[in-house]
Amino acid sequence: MTWLLIEKCVWAALAAMGFATLFTTPLRAFWATALLAALGYGLRGIALHLGLDLLAATLLASCTMGLLAIQFAHWVHTPTTVFMAPAVIPMVPGVFAYRSMMGLMEMSQTSIFSPELLMQTISYGLNTVFILLSLAVGVTIPSLLFKNRSVKDIRFLRSKKSRV
Repeated sequence: MTWLLIEKCVWAALAAMGFATLFTTPLRAFWATALLAALGYGLRGIALHLGLDLLAATLLASCTMGLLAIQFAHWVHTPTTVFMAPAVIPMVPGVFAYRSMMGLMEMSQTSIFSPELLMQTISYGLNTVFILLSLAVGVTIPSLLFKNRSVKDIRFLRSKKSRV
């Protein structure tokens, strides 16, 4: 499991850097984008392995990414959104969205109504929506909590050197 998770984290970091290129993220923020994507994807994978459901694991990972983004923004001198948006994209539930769209297309093309297909399509669609909501909420909660505070004012993000 460890090597597979590390491999997925590397691919998530590469995907995030690809999206960062599309979003014209400054080069100085690429390392933050890649690191956030890898850490977020890895944390979600560990949470899933420990028994959390996909929604809770995604919320936990995106909240952690939001907290780390506040510190990274201070280091990179760039707003968090610049590197957070590309870093979160690898966790978007593409398979669920694809399956729900395929179910809708199949229902529209057949004349025989299948309750199982309807329930499956609704399930995939709701999973897609709720995972996207947990990503959005998780990323914005830390920003809302520490809206008017500098990174230097946030106690748990300060290093030992700044406490002295």
